[in-house]
Amino acid sequence: MRFSTVQEKEIIEATSGKFIGYIIDAEVCEEKGEIIAFIISQPKKFYHLFQGEENTIRIAISHILTVGKDVILVKGINE
Repeated sequence: MRFSTVQEKEIIEATSGKFIGYIIDAEVCEEKGEIIAFIISQPKKFYHLFQGEENTIRIAISHILTVGKDVILVKGINE
């Protein structure tokens, strides 16, 4: 699967059904060349729309439950 395809999918927290955001980057292990985590851009709140700062979180590959046609389900997101 191409990285650009994964970037188009919504990230959803499985237990709550909450929309987390979209993948903007990946963290790669230099030794093995494997993706170890995704960097997710969280949706902006209304009062943050005009600020340049972007909220991001890191989700380890081990927290991904399934990759579907339109969404990626993850577990264990603590905010």
